This record gives sequence, structure tokens and C-alpha cells, in this order.
Amino acid sequence: MHNFRKISRRFLAVVLAASMCFPIQAFATEAELKKKQAEAQKQLNAINQEMKSIESQRNSVLAEIDSLNSELVDLMLNIELLEADLAAKEEELAQAEVDYEAAKQKEEEQYEAMKLRIQYIYEEGDMDYLTLFLQADSFTDFLNRADFAKEIQTKDREMLEEYQETKAEVAELLDQLEQEKADMEALEAEYEQEQAAVQSSLSEKKAEEADYESQLASAKAQASTFRAELEKSQKELKRLEAEKIAKEKETQESATVSGGSSGSSSSGSSSGSSSGSTSVSGNSSTGRAIANYALQFVGNPYVLGGTSLTNGADCSGFTQSVMAHFGISIPRTSDAQGRAGREVSYSEAQAGDIIYYGGHVAIYLGGGRIVHASTEATGIKTGTATYRTIRSVRRYY
Repeated sequence: MHNFRKISRRFLAVVLAASMCFPIQAFATEAELKKKQAEAQKQLNAINQEMKSIESQRNSVLAEIDSLNSELVDLMLNIELLEADLAAKEEELAQAEVDYEAAKQKEEEQYEAMKLRIQYIYEEGDMDYLTLFLQADSFTDFLNRADFAKEIQTKDREMLEEYQETKAEVAELLDQLEQEKADMEALEAEYEQEQAAVQSSLSEKKAEEADYESQLASAKAQASTFRAELEKSQKELKRLEAEKIAKEKETQESATVSGGSSGSSSSGSSSGSSSGSTSVSGNSSTGRAIANYALQFVGNPYVLGGTSLTNGADCSGFTQSVMAHFGISIPRTSDAQGRAGREVSYSEAQAGDIIYYGGHVAIYLGGGRIVHASTEATGIKTGTATYRTIRSVRRYY
């Protein structure tokens, strides 16, 4: 019996030594993986930020392109309307030229007719006052004959002046129409220059937009590479954690077999701590208090859009309500919660931190465990932190 106890103690010592060696090796590898994962996440975040910046600049250029297109359409419409006005002005000018030539011809005809009448009067001696006096039956008849001759001259002069005025008015209208035409032609030239400038700017902006599109495609390719690296690291971390849990279980079972009845009691204690579903660890008392408070609601329902810790909440409603209990205000949606607060690496995560998976959030308990409003089927539950690819870890306390 004494020898058996010695052997058992030696076996236990060997097992304990082995249990210390394996986790150290696993943790070292895990630390390297987490460091690599944190670096990949950092690079991915930087690329995502760069993509947002490129997308923002691209959207700005697209807005400028839309504005330039609109301006170009307006210019083309203005040119089209101006050309229609110019065509109408050409018709007015053509008619004014016809009217001017007609007025000019009437003036010349009237002037020639007037000259002929004046010449006839003088040649016939109608304006010889002595002849008019001698031929008159009376002084009154003499005056009437003189007045008639003067009246003919006055009428001729008035008609000539009227034709001259008409010609002058038509000439003035012609000048006005020609000036208006010249103004419109100058405006058309300005529109065409502006159109050329807008088309040039539009070509530049389209080239700029194409460049941003190329940059965006390149950034997306890089982001895809880092996401693949993150997924690969995540799978490896899961494998190491599963391996570590199996080795710990094997060690505990071996210790139970070697320790006899007292070991059985110890096993019960170990089993309770290894379950991890309600274990909280962390350096911050506030973080531990948050995690412990969140655990009280495990088993309560998941309700889409809900924020009640008892009657039902969705993932972000659950985290928001838990934080609110401690006077901590955080955004309502999971994506907003995954961007706000202070970012920490997963290797530095403590109880009370929020783990963001992209469209889903959970509260970290420590020891690789989380509590979260998972789905309608499972409700509020605990689980493994690395069950999905972690996008970021946010600290609000």
C-alpha cells in the first residue's frame, strides 16, 4: 500500500508536470496567433478606413459628375434655344431689309415725282404771280390759284418727309436687329466655350472616378486577403483551444484516478470551474461587475428589436441595457457599438468588453467566454468568444 501511494504520487507529479508543459507550449503558440490576428485586424481596419475614405471621395466626384452633367444639359438646352432665337432674328432681319429697300424705293419715287411736278410748275409758269393775277377773274381767284400751287408743293414735301421717316425707322430697326443678332452670336460663342470647359472637366472627373474605382478594387482585394488571414488564424485558435481543453480534461481525469477518493472531490471542484459558462475573470472590477450582471439573464428570450433583459432583447439591445445599468451609454445598433468606445486587441480583452463580430455583439466574460443574446432559438446564452471571426473588441468603461 505504501509503495502504491509512492507510485501514485510519482505518477501524479509526472502528470502535473506534463499538464504544465503542454499548456505553456499551446499558450505560446496561441499568443503568437493572437498577435498575428491582432496585426491582421489592425491592417484590415486600416484598409476598411481607407476604403471608406476612397468611397467618400469617389461619391464626392460622382456628385460633381452629376452636377457637371446637369450643367452640360442646361448649356446644351440654352444653345439650342439661342440657335432658335438666332434663326428667328435672321428672319426678322431679312424682312427688315425688304422693308428698308421698299421704304427707300418709295422715298426715291416720291422725290423724283416731286422734282417733276416742281419742274413742270416752273416750266409752265404756274408760279408766275403776274400771269396768275392777269388770268384770275378776281383777287380772290388769284389767291386761290396761288394757294393751290403752294398746297401741291406742301403735300409733295410732306409725303417725301413721311417716306424719309419710314426709311429712317426701318434703318434704325435694321441696326437694332443686327446688334441683337451680334449679341446673340457672342452669347452663343460664350456658351460653346463654357460647354467645352464643362466637357473637359467632365472628362477629368470621369478619369478621377475611374482611378478611385481602381483604388477601391485594390483595397477590397487587400481586405479580402487580410480577412482570409483572420479566418485562418481564427480556425487555428479554435483548434488550439479545443486541444487545450482536451489536454486539461485528460489531466483532470488522470489526477482523479491517481488521487483516489480525495481526488474525486477535487474533480468535482475542477469540473465546476472548467465549465466556464459562469466564470468571470478580468482586472477591472467594473468589467467583472458588468459581466456578472449580464450572466443573470442567461436563459431569457431573444426578441428582435427588443431591449428588455427579462422579456427579451436582441444582441445590441442586450448589451446596451446591461451597460445602461451601470450608467454607461452606448449606441443602439451592433455595427455602431463595434465602432464606438475604445478599441483593444482580443489578447487584451477583459470581462465587460464588447466583442463585435460584424452585425452581432456579445459581452466578454474572460477566459475565452462570452454572454450574448444569440438567436430566437437559443435566447440569451454563454459561449466561446472565438465561435466567429472577431472584427473588434470595444471597451466602454
